[in-house]
Amino acid sequence: MTPDEIALLDQVEQAVFVLEPDSAGVPRYVAFNSYALGHVQRDVADVVGKTIKDLFPGQYGEVIYQHHLTVLETAAALSYQSHLPLHGEEMQIEVTLRPILTPEGQVRRIVGTTKDISSLSKLKDLSLDVEMFQSEIEDFVNLAAHDLRTPIRHVSMIAEMLREDFTDLGDGKLELIDMLEQIGTRAMTMIADILSHAQATSTQSDIRKFNFEDLVREVVGLFDPLGACKCHISGGWLDGDRAATLIVLRNLVDNAMKHARGPDLDDFQLWVSLAPDSPGFIRIEVRDNGPGLKDPSVVLLNTGTLRTEGGFGLLGVRRLVQTRGGQIEAENAADGGAVIRFTLPGEILDPNTDDIDQLKVS
Repeated sequence: MTPDEIALLDQVEQAVFVLEPDSAGVPRYVAFNSYALGHVQRDVADVVGKTIKDLFPGQYGEVIYQHHLTVLETAAALSYQSHLPLHGEEMQIEVTLRPILTPEGQVRRIVGTTKDISSLSKLKDLSLDVEMFQSEIEDFVNLAAHDLRTPIRHVSMIAEMLREDFTDLGDGKLELIDMLEQIGTRAMTMIADILSHAQATSTQSDIRKFNFEDLVREVVGLFDPLGACKCHISGGWLDGDRAATLIVLRNLVDNAMKHARGPDLDDFQLWVSLAPDSPGFIRIEVRDNGPGLKDPSVVLLNTGTLRTEGGFGLLGVRRLVQTRGGQIEAENAADGGAVIRFTLPGEILDPNTDDIDQLKVS
């Protein structure tokens, strides 16, 4: 290589080297830029004319040498990852080899670039460790929630038993019973949220064709068996993840009815609609005329920031939607009530096809 070519390589802030086959077809270094020399901690005179096996005897050099021979034989570019002892430790590198050919199609030179990916590899390992640790914590919390359900339920039962035939003497004991009952109710709500979160985050995909309106009626009927709530549903048949859709709707409808105005659902209305979104996705909107979402719930659904009042159930919903590649957002409507929209993979089907007719019959 000419001095000008070598000087040009020295301007590159990445390890660059050039190989040329000698008369025996052995790939030897003819250039090693300054960045690369700094990594191997050698002078250029110690590198030029040598093979990778000369620089790194043993298994390290042999593995990389075979890659050099492969490019010479195939005349095709090649990328690979390997390990080299650099700076007193074993480093993981990613190398790209690109051949320069003669008019006859023979490899005249191989230009290689190298980058250190040791930090990236360590980051991936750390990420896996964090995921495993997080999974273990969630499993522990879920088991604890299961185990706590019975004793907490007993607390509520004891409060009810104490209230029976209790004579209020005005000494504050009735208030203590009320407080005990409230503690039991709140604890059971929190446990239900934790278990709902566990179910949402562990649900497997269930891709199938199903009727959206039937699914919504199933969910609403679960929390409003007497049909007091006025539910307005728009949507038809779709091909998508029924299990994920069911779990998200169940959490959102339960949350909406739980915070409805008044002790009953006579004045409560719910609107659930289905529409196409970006290609390959559907958009579902759940809107109500209740008091609206508290700020922690809006923050949680829009940003994923969990605050005490946000609820584990909503956190599970957000994670479930995102693991499916969808998005979820929440806001309070100007005229009152909450509006939550989420997307999931799916496709709205034409109701006039033979497939839908067969599904209606079945």
